[in-house]
Amino acid sequence: MKYLVLLCDGMSDFRIEELGNKTILEYANTSNFDKLAKDGQCGLIYTVPEGMYPGSDVCNLSIFGFDPKIYYSGRSPLEAASLGININDNDYVFRCNIVTLSEDRKKMLDFSGFHVSDEIALQVINDINHLFNKSGIEFYHGVGYRNLMVSRSSFSELKTTPPHDIMGRNISEYLPTGKGSDVIIDIMEKADKIFKENKYGDANGIWLWGEGNKPVLKSYKSLYGLDGAVVAAVDLIKGIGVYTGMTIVKVPGATGFIDTNFVGKAEYAVNALQSHDYVFIHVEAADEAGHMGSVEEKVKAVENINNKMLPVIMEGLELFGEYKILITPDHPTPVSLRTHVADPVPAIIYGSGVKKDVNVTYSEFIKPSFSFKDGYKIANYFLNK
Repeated sequence: MKYLVLLCDGMSDFRIEELGNKTILEYANTSNFDKLAKDGQCGLIYTVPEGMYPGSDVCNLSIFGFDPKIYYSGRSPLEAASLGININDNDYVFRCNIVTLSEDRKKMLDFSGFHVSDEIALQVINDINHLFNKSGIEFYHGVGYRNLMVSRSSFSELKTTPPHDIMGRNISEYLPTGKGSDVIIDIMEKADKIFKENKYGDANGIWLWGEGNKPVLKSYKSLYGLDGAVVAAVDLIKGIGVYTGMTIVKVPGATGFIDTNFVGKAEYAVNALQSHDYVFIHVEAADEAGHMGSVEEKVKAVENINNKMLPVIMEGLELFGEYKILITPDHPTPVSLRTHVADPVPAIIYGSGVKKDVNVTYSEFIKPSFSFKDGYKIANYFLNK
């Protein structure tokens, strides 16, 4: 039996007035999603444990089958694993977004420096490292605006805010708080020096958040008895794969944005199933469109998954004879809010031994034949463990 998870980051949404009071999934061409929903099972997954933030880290751990209440230790250490950064037990890792602030540096205009290029982002990180040389902190370039800072000291009582949650808002209300917050604020303010001395397009600042220390995750083989592979562009998902002993599959043109190589990700995932039991594909496009507040781009992202990925995936899975596929968002990213919410997400399970239910289309309003309040339990159900 082969198992494939297609994780469509941030794909679910609220009803949108300009779409005739339909959601993105109801409005877009989702013919291939609908076919699988009609011939498979649909249900709801609560990916966010009570009291936890609906970040992609928490939500994806749930879909992988890891209880975030046990295994979650912060977002950034997972990303660090993808970059091969050595983390000691007492180190703290921060996501370092390259951002765009207003001219008076009071408002967050864009959490991604208006999607700063890889080349410019690398230059920013190199310049910041030079600025903070031998000060006990190190900066590492990731993908585009997504970068990291490692501190060789603890910040266990610190609280930070994701920059995509405060678009258009006054940043003074969302600066880090708690023990050590003055250190982190000072680093962000000192980094302003390089932006005053150099031009980096629209990017003009950094924002530190997503802090955490080294996690302890079990291997997927020991937990579920499967050899796994991960197809993803973003370091967070690849980092989960690294910590759980999965193979990381690199796809040319996979950007973690709405211009990603949809077809290539599908093709590489199917090929990975030839040597692995389980493949997890992560597609970021709909989430990025949600953060941009763009209905048009989010519709396009969903239709690209429907038209470019699902035909390749399903044709490939058929060659293996026995297979199952799970399709789900990790969390909603409503375009009206431009950030994540903790609502349950609609999922499809299709394949060998799956009995069809009453659903004939796929949307946020499916009639659930399964529902998991503890979202991580979806893995056992999907894998029939």
